[in-house]
Amino acid sequence: MIKKTLEFLKTKEAQVAIHQDTVAPTEDNYEESLKKSSQNEEKLSIISFFLGVNEYAFEVTDAVEVLKARQLTEVPRTPEFIKGILSLRGEMIPVIDLKKRLGISLTADKASSRILVAAIEDVKAGFLVDKLSGVKEVSAGAVEVAEPQKFIKGVIKVYDSNILLLDTSKLIDFSDII
Repeated sequence: MIKKTLEFLKTKEAQVAIHQDTVAPTEDNYEESLKKSSQNEEKLSIISFFLGVNEYAFEVTDAVEVLKARQLTEVPRTPEFIKGILSLRGEMIPVIDLKKRLGISLTADKASSRILVAAIEDVKAGFLVDKLSGVKEVSAGAVEVAEPQKFIKGVIKVYDSNILLLDTSKLIDFSDII
């Protein structure tokens, strides 16, 4: 029994060593990485999230913080996309159902939904999103200006997927409905 266990460990150790050999970067990989990072390419930091299966993003400069979904206070006679308000350190912030604001009809996964608080100048608002993806840094050249659309600044091409970059200031501006 001990002999079989030792043999298994030896084979497992060999597998780990082989795996490490293939994963470790080579000198060429390192030099290539240095060349890429040394280029003076303008970067854009975004915070991305999902609404259903589609990925969207705000610029990090617009984002303030991320909160777990919580009980909201409903406000009568507000547009349908305003889910309510919440108190954040004494400040009342409207929470917008981003799917309704964008005209997307998808169901939400309540377990992973978050409120992404964003601010433009002195105006803050929370945006209800299905799932947070995280902060990413993309090349400014990867952002393609979209056809004129109400809330979309552009489309970020990342690998084989597209991330829609939203215009936070237009999402917070309610002058079109008042």
